[in-house]
Amino acid sequence: MFKPTQKGHKVSHYVVEQIRDAILKGEFKPGDRLASERELIGQFQVSKASMREALRVLEGMGLIETKKGTGGGIFAAEVNMNTTVHSLMNFLHFKNVSVADITALRYFLEPRLAQIAVTKITENDIRILETMTNNEVSAPPTKDQRGIGFHYHIARFSENPLLILLMDFIESLLADLKVKLNPGSEFYDEVEHDHFRIIECFRRKDGEGVRKEMASHVLRVGRYLANLAGSAPFSASEFQQVGPVGPSVDLEHQPNGSNQEPLLPSPAQKSLEDLGVLLRHVGNGDLYLIQVKNEL
Repeated sequence: MFKPTQKGHKVSHYVVEQIRDAILKGEFKPGDRLASERELIGQFQVSKASMREALRVLEGMGLIETKKGTGGGIFAAEVNMNTTVHSLMNFLHFKNVSVADITALRYFLEPRLAQIAVTKITENDIRILETMTNNEVSAPPTKDQRGIGFHYHIARFSENPLLILLMDFIESLLADLKVKLNPGSEFYDEVEHDHFRIIECFRRKDGEGVRKEMASHVLRVGRYLANLAGSAPFSASEFQQVGPVGPSVDLEHQPNGSNQEPLLPSPAQKSLEDLGVLLRHVGNGDLYLIQVKNEL
């Protein structure tokens, strides 16, 4: 069913592209067996080395899984959120993403997500958020997910898989930042207070209040982490021309910044344009390109 590689195409890229498209179009359902490695080599007319490189990339993308032994073979896999988030993280490995970039994305999304949640949240959900805040924020310092699940839970009320994916992705970035920067108890005390102010707005069904509280919280966290990193914080005024999603916040009691090692796998700062590029790559399904390092 696959076409042989064409002259001028990168071999493993061409193989990955065809198999990926077949899976995403539904020609193979999760659990379906693909042709054997030998049969695929014959269909694509490529070397064994090129085919194995392509299969490694497809497996890294979470599109196939290889099983050995009786009943083994190459099978189409079900793409899940963890696989997608890991692909996004791999993409950002080659980009310069700063604390300000992460804060900008949060500032753009989370106040609106909180407003959506106000219209759907129940008293039981509020109790869950309170428990999360008590458990996560007061967890031992070795737990890098402190205070993050709170935001992911709020995003779920949007019932939008793209927004939920973005929040899961942001959680992963923030977890890495906390491991790198190791903010102290003062930081987590502030996070706890912010979360309870947000929860109180949910309890009052105060959409405008929760928008402002979430915007303030995102800016406060961004300023704190940027200062720890010795980098420039995100400025909410960058969104003034298109209409702010929350108030500018004069944050007090912030630690003095100091020069430190890069926070994420790649250093320094980058504009929000890279996040737009990233999302275009997600839409185009091109994230796997970063994994094809040595074309055969």
